Amino acid sequence: MDWKNYLEIMHTLEKLKNQTRHSYTSMGRHESVAEHSWRLCMMAYFLADRFPDLNQNRLIEMCLFHDIGEIFTGDIPAFQKTDADREKEDRLLVQWIEKLPDFYRERLTDLFAEMNRAQMPDASKEAALYKALDKMEAVLAHNESDLRTWIPLEYDLQLTYGADEVAAVPGLQGLKDAVNEETRSKIETGRKSGYVTECIQDLTEIASPENPGIIRLVLGDCFTNCYLVFDRKTKEAMIIDPADDASKILQEVQKNSLQIKYIFVTHGHADHVLALKALKEALNPVILISRMDAPRLTDETSINERPYVVNKYKAVPADLLLTDGDEIRLGNLLFQTKLLPGHTEGSMALFTGNSAFTGDLLFADGRHGKTSLPGGNETEMTRSLAYLKQNCKGYHIYPGHKSDFQI
Repeated sequence: MDWKNYLEIMHTLEKLKNQTRHSYTSMGRHESVAEHSWRLCMMAYFLADRFPDLNQNRLIEMCLFHDIGEIFTGDIPAFQKTDADREKEDRLLVQWIEKLPDFYRERLTDLFAEMNRAQMPDASKEAALYKALDKMEAVLAHNESDLRTWIPLEYDLQLTYGADEVAAVPGLQGLKDAVNEETRSKIETGRKSGYVTECIQDLTEIASPENPGIIRLVLGDCFTNCYLVFDRKTKEAMIIDPADDASKILQEVQKNSLQIKYIFVTHGHADHVLALKALKEALNPVILISRMDAPRLTDETSINERPYVVNKYKAVPADLLLTDGDEIRLGNLLFQTKLLPGHTEGSMALFTGNSAFTGDLLFADGRHGKTSLPGGNETEMTRSLAYLKQNCKGYHIYPGHKSDFQI
């Protein structure tokens, strides 16, 4: 093979680094297909002591090449992939392999023929193990990702995915059992933390005449908290920070028979407002935001330049501009606004009883929101944090990201 041809192959293979999967990494970003393939090779390598009779080089070759076809089609989650999708991927892969020099064309043709029989009765031991590990890597990756990135069907799928493939490999069941134990533990921890969004929290500690109902949804690629706060008797409600996925918010509104009166935006960053337009059209609520942050709601350019914005944001002007100390009544509930700048110039918190919805001011791990973005100010952030700590001792804080906590 000449060097020009060699480089052409390398440039093609590089594209696998840019194809993202449905799974997220432990740091909260989508993993690439190349990363999945790499870790699959590591899983195979570190099983050499358990399967000493297998051809480990052959096994790792399978792990390394198994998703090469996704260079041409991208990754499609297993629960969405159709026979037509598989046929297209196989066809494009074969076309690429046929253009390779004879030496590699013959090797890869033979390799994929063996891999394609992984679930047949006459499958080689290497092919059967590769297939089982491929399923287990996906489950393992989900266990390492934030539970808030899971979609509802994955709570059950995590426990069953790959079970048949594992059963076909003597000596591998222990891996599936251990991974399932991790899955169950993760889901239970998530329930206790409130990450399972179907959970409605009773805030009986709120010192107010009426205890509001609160539903938290974690939405979008930034895992932003969207709260539905409502009077339990009248069902009058407001949405705080319509982060993304209007359909999911509307589903919760309908399920709980809520009458949405307001949408309150703590600050005008993109990850807190992406569902605003759709919700305004569907529910026609009064949109509330601080006077200083209101221009952000009509700045389509700034919002749409954010890398996680997939569906373009459309400008939605505020209906009512808030200042420090304004009061908002919701049924029998009374809320008060407090301007707490630093993250943006107009970041605003909403208080009721001894509960506060504070946007990106302070998080459960003690960190505060970024001040490096346009409108951020470290000096103002320091003052706002001091106010919160001096005046809100014992308050329950519902932040824009991560879990709620008590000061």
